[in-house]
Amino acid sequence: MSLFVISSYLTAAASVFFGLFVLFKNWRSRVNITWFLTTIAIAIWALSLGMEVSSPDYETAFLWNKILNIGAIFIPIFFYHFIVSFLELEKKEKIFIVAGYLFAITFLTFFNLFTPLFVKGVPPGGGFKYWIEVGPVYYSFFAFFVLYMFRTTYLLFLSRKNTKNIKRAQINYLLIAILFGFGGGVTNFFPQIFNNNIYPFGNYLVVLYVIFISYASLKHHLFNIKVIATELLTIAIWIFLLIKIVLSNNLKDFTINSGLFIAVVFLGILLIRSILQEVSQREKMEEMAQRVQKAFDVEKKALDKEKNVRKELERLDKAKSQFMMATQHHLRTPLTSMQGYLDLIFGGSYGDVPPKIKDVLDKFAASTKNEIKLVNEFLDISQFQMGKDVVVLREGVDVDAIVREAVQDVEIEAKIKGIYVKSEVPEDAPKARADEQKLKAAVYNIVDNAVKYTRKGGVTVGLKEKGDKLQIIIKDTGVGLSKEEKDKLFGKLFERGEQAEKLFTTGRGIGLYITYKIVEAHKGKIWVESEGKSKGSTFFIELPISKEISGNQPKF
Repeated sequence: MSLFVISSYLTAAASVFFGLFVLFKNWRSRVNITWFLTTIAIAIWALSLGMEVSSPDYETAFLWNKILNIGAIFIPIFFYHFIVSFLELEKKEKIFIVAGYLFAITFLTFFNLFTPLFVKGVPPGGGFKYWIEVGPVYYSFFAFFVLYMFRTTYLLFLSRKNTKNIKRAQINYLLIAILFGFGGGVTNFFPQIFNNNIYPFGNYLVVLYVIFISYASLKHHLFNIKVIATELLTIAIWIFLLIKIVLSNNLKDFTINSGLFIAVVFLGILLIRSILQEVSQREKMEEMAQRVQKAFDVEKKALDKEKNVRKELERLDKAKSQFMMATQHHLRTPLTSMQGYLDLIFGGSYGDVPPKIKDVLDKFAASTKNEIKLVNEFLDISQFQMGKDVVVLREGVDVDAIVREAVQDVEIEAKIKGIYVKSEVPEDAPKARADEQKLKAAVYNIVDNAVKYTRKGGVTVGLKEKGDKLQIIIKDTGVGLSKEEKDKLFGKLFERGEQAEKLFTTGRGIGLYITYKIVEAHKGKIWVESEGKSKGSTFFIELPISKEISGNQPKF
């Protein structure tokens, strides 16, 4: 018996043993069933190949070749179905599975068994007395074999990229099994396809597929072989001891063998239970590890997405800043030019202005001033909401001058309404750390609102030093505020009191919001107190006193 024949028989025996071994563990599992079918197909092919090349006559060799092709035809589709089941891709690969079985059945029934279109005969070849003389359909079978093995390998490589840990290790060994097992098996095509004198040396490697998949099973739990092996070994010992009981020569041997049998049965049950628990715990740990890995992958994707979103936000923020700069230029430039020309006209640069035209220009100047104030307010709001540094703080700002100027700016409006507006500022008022222009706008907003919403009585603006803070107090006898209105007054844009909306319908409600943001940027506080509707209001602006020498301290 040649080494080639021995290797074929060894492959057949190993395939049958391992196939049954796996099937008995879980005969309902699609993975186990398709693997069993694969091993049986390989066993039929390997056994028949050994029998063919060692046949005593031509007719026997030709018969074994027919049987050989039954196994060979189904090897690629069975193995492909096994891999697809293992990778849980059956639904996705349904078309390939159905087509593969149809091709295999067609090759078997219409060509191999009843016509010479598949195999013409078994003349000498490949260094053997009997080999294969192929028919025209055989080349289609060879293409079918190669196509499905490439497809199988491709799916394994594709899944390997997306899996980790044990699953990846299982796939690695399956790929090695394909390389040695089916790669070696392909060399059996060489004599009949390419050159009749090529020796099918790869046949010796086919048995390695069993070794690698067995190792994957034992080491990486491809089929839970550890449990199967433990159960089979335990049952074999039980059967051996049971036979010893039956063959006992006397009562003493019977008693010893029976006691030993009972003890081994008990220990065997404990061993099997222990192995099952170990496997169960390992599976739970593997499942947990997969969940952790999945969570890690999700977190990584989320972090990558967050990083990309942050970059996009930075880009948008930069674009928004550029837009705001362009907007400031395009809005402020014409208004500033208008104000400049009005100042030149009122200053006499263009000669005397007739009274009628002067009245119109006064209204135009007032409107321009209001437009400039409105534009500045909206631009300031945008800057605040973008988180830009709108306020530039400086030491030693004269808050008393700011208060007096704010009162002067509303005196004409107050006089027209028939109410008073006055300032109560001590001569030695301390200075504050502030942005003079922004603080002036904030104080003016509060004083202007107080005048607008006061119908009788008046407005008093004062300064008061309180510890290391300086308070600006604006008290009016106007419409007042309810508790609900006080709580939300500085919280939103366009938020005003109910009475304020009735009294001054054209108000925008943004002055208080800007004032709040300006004071906040000064590291100060602003709040309002009111006893209720129609009982007036008192606004407090509290700022840090300047670190420079205050007005009430002696100077040297």
